[in-house]
Amino acid sequence: MRIEPVRQLPLPETIQRQIKAAIVAGELAPGQMLRQEELAQRLGASRAPLREALSRLEAEGLVVLLPRRGYAVIALDGDEIAELFDLRIALEERMARLAVQRRTDADVDRLREISRAMRALSPQTNPDIVAQWYDHNTQFHAALVEPAQLRHFTRLYNTVRDNLEPYVRVEMQLTGGFEQAQEEHEQIIAAFAARDADLLGGLVSEHARHTKERLLAGLATQVERH
Repeated sequence: MRIEPVRQLPLPETIQRQIKAAIVAGELAPGQMLRQEELAQRLGASRAPLREALSRLEAEGLVVLLPRRGYAVIALDGDEIAELFDLRIALEERMARLAVQRRTDADVDRLREISRAMRALSPQTNPDIVAQWYDHNTQFHAALVEPAQLRHFTRLYNTVRDNLEPYVRVEMQLTGGFEQAQEEHEQIIAAFAARDADLLGGLVSEHARHTKERLLAGLATQVERH
């Protein structure tokens, strides 16, 4: 994890983005303690901007301040994961229904381009390719709702998505649901291209529910094994 210079951003925001990216990607695992001295060394930053960055991440719900222990990556239980998925479903369906009314041909082409890139990958075993697939998946869902141009919805949607993303990545590793996700993406693109808002809304909701169900089932199985 390295800071990439972004001249127009204050240092605390740059650090915040770097840590956030590491959490979303699963490099910093749910429940992991964030030792400030270690982080400061890794990031090449002083403690003051790091503390400000961690405070911002706490406000986003990505880290939690534990009494007498310091900051840790937030760890969600099954009920919290289910609640966030239900919120994501409501937001994404609403945004997709409006996006399909406002979309351009370029928006359809963008989804198809991302989907082709995902199909070209075989993410079952190679960790680097798995990471690429996840990145494309995030881009796909962002491109789907972006034409809606709902600023406040988008801000809330991004927060919910970022909180769920580490668990979505765990779900794929637990269940190997890549092929099902890809097939559902193709159905979503077809409805998006056809401007069928009702069909699209249903497909988007179903797609997220399938991910939610696979994840919760996978986590339950993992708990039983331990």
